[in-house]
Amino acid sequence: MLRGVRRITLAATAVLLLALAGPPATAHDPDTAEGKAEQAEMLRIYEPAWRSGTPLVAAAPVTCVNGKAGTYPCKNVDLLSFLPQSSLGGGGSSSMWYWTDTRDSNEYILYCRSNGVSFVNVTDPSNPRYLGNLPSSNGVSSSWCDVRTYKNYAYIGKDSVSHGIQVFNLNKLQGVTTTQTFTADARFTGLTNSHTLQINQATGFLYVSGANTCSKGLTIYDIKTPLTLKQAACYSREVYSHESIVVNYAGPDTRYTGREIAFNYTGQGKRFQILDVTNKSNIVVLSSVTHPGASFIHQGFATSDYKHMIVNDETISTAGGSPDFVYNIEKLDAARFVGKDVGTRGTFVNHNGYTVGNRHFQASYRGGLRILDTTNAALASLPEVGYFDVDPSSNASGYSGSWMALPYLKNGVVAVQSIGVGLFLVRPTGAAAVS
Repeated sequence: MLRGVRRITLAATAVLLLALAGPPATAHDPDTAEGKAEQAEMLRIYEPAWRSGTPLVAAAPVTCVNGKAGTYPCKNVDLLSFLPQSSLGGGGSSSMWYWTDTRDSNEYILYCRSNGVSFVNVTDPSNPRYLGNLPSSNGVSSSWCDVRTYKNYAYIGKDSVSHGIQVFNLNKLQGVTTTQTFTADARFTGLTNSHTLQINQATGFLYVSGANTCSKGLTIYDIKTPLTLKQAACYSREVYSHESIVVNYAGPDTRYTGREIAFNYTGQGKRFQILDVTNKSNIVVLSSVTHPGASFIHQGFATSDYKHMIVNDETISTAGGSPDFVYNIEKLDAARFVGKDVGTRGTFVNHNGYTVGNRHFQASYRGGLRILDTTNAALASLPEVGYFDVDPSSNASGYSGSWMALPYLKNGVVAVQSIGVGLFLVRPTGAAAVS
């Protein structure tokens, strides 16, 4: 165990280096002055971090004891393994997604980087294996990359550069034993850049936010033929769509059971929206709401019973703690703001969050992975029951640390990305585990 702790010292040093400069509190849209400044700061701070870090492949977990797992602050979360950015193809890093091969149940993380996408076999979370890299289209580089999957295909987009959307057949990963460079199976050039991607697995539609199409609104593509993207709709009534979560609805509002519903987050538009996108030629706004002092409504995810939505606001003040905003969505056409939860957390900035059971898993930049209990969401109370802090040096505001945390792997394993630092695989325990 002590040897494992020593092996992560360099990784912790990399995290410390990231904290030495403070990125500006800006939004994601790269066409704004603030977004351009953010991108420049990300490149300046994060790129050198690939040169530090040593892999941790542990025979047993580095357990969270007395608030630490090795050098990392923690609560009810054990560290299983770590792969530094230098072992993942270099570049900066941002989003990631997951894929399970139904043929052999192997699990993979698709790790989005400024200069490509890394494929990591995480079937054994204590011994993850980097399989190789899919380089960016035309060698372009961007601080913003996003990836999602549909059936056995991955879709990759980048913002602020002319990249299009790459399509990659994930079946190529089966049986890979030596690291290799992959090639895309198709490239869609009907758009140049995109900010975030979302796919409804049940319907075969890809939802693209923040692209150069639809006035940066929500562009919808039919991908049921996976290598061919056909535009199906354009929702451009808002100034910007930063992200959307799309489902075939099965919540308490039975009037909409089976309808395709998009939860849309409009960034600087300061609105959380609920859209009925079933009829692509007639998208209906069911609700469009906001919260006091809204700044950049970034992303959100529903509680498991679909009664409440937990929303993060990326540029709102965190001086009094790191707030999440809770909305009641029991009636889709009458969503309403319930309240703000701050708790006793630090002043780090909340980013993407996802709910499994009664736990909300949130990537919170310098706060790392934070795990919240959603039992009392109706009261806007989201007590923190666990965390794994990838940035031991600071819980202050700023844009280093964790951009994405995915709680969808087997046996409760959570993948946690740290910008320019690498990929952590952790497992919540005790009160932090999904019940």
